[in-house]
Amino acid sequence: MKNFLATILAIFMASGWAFAQETESKSIVKTKEFSMLGLEWTMNKFEDGTKEWNFENDQETKTYVKPKPSKFDSDLNIDLGINVWTPSDDLPATKAWGSWNVGLNWVGDWKAAKNFHLKTGIGVSWYNYKLENRNLIIEKSPNGIEFNEFTNGVGTKSKLAASYANLSLVPTLMTSNQKVRIGLGGYAGLRIGGRGKFVYEDNDGDKNKIFEKSNIYANNLRYGARAEIGIGDFDLYFNYDLNSFFEEGRGPETNAISFGIIIN
Repeated sequence: MKNFLATILAIFMASGWAFAQETESKSIVKTKEFSMLGLEWTMNKFEDGTKEWNFENDQETKTYVKPKPSKFDSDLNIDLGINVWTPSDDLPATKAWGSWNVGLNWVGDWKAAKNFHLKTGIGVSWYNYKLENRNLIIEKSPNGIEFNEFTNGVGTKSKLAASYANLSLVPTLMTSNQKVRIGLGGYAGLRIGGRGKFVYEDNDGDKNKIFEKSNIYANNLRYGARAEIGIGDFDLYFNYDLNSFFEEGRGPETNAISFGIIIN
């Protein structure tokens, strides 16, 4: 019974580890001996981070090995936040609720050192801007983007959207227990979509939708700075586009800002 419990405990401790493997060629940097369940245990830590656990019973010595922790992890992260524009006299006001920023990112985390990680990401993000004045229709003219008063009914929703495929690089500093994390880096993206949407009620009370299915003069390329702050299991992000949201001469001079939470 004692040997059975010791074996179960060893397997639990070594969950996901490899069974006895060649470790004789590695240098031991730390050894710990202790007694548990009436058996003598030895833990050896090797120079590459591998750990070896041994316990002895009356017939044999059993060994379990925990491989060196991987220096690279990857995961799917979701950015969920709000978009705003930098102030401009030529831009209408937007609503925070409804101006969503959504990003789907596959993020690789290279653990360069105990207190320094390098995060690289590839993904897709969506800018959405919902206008405060629901009776302004967004229209594309040969001279640029226009925000015009709608006169053939009553507007109920007016918004524009643009989507981008992105690459990001965020060097991150953290405490030894990784409970506090601060990252500052950058990103670049290529536009893959864009449109305007206007919803209104006509004089008969019927609901209608008008779509501007062009690129709405959103810049084909975006690039900017990204900051991430994490405390415990809670992470925030802040993106600031360094170039104008609209093409030069085709829309107001304004930069996109997005901020929110990271879900992983």
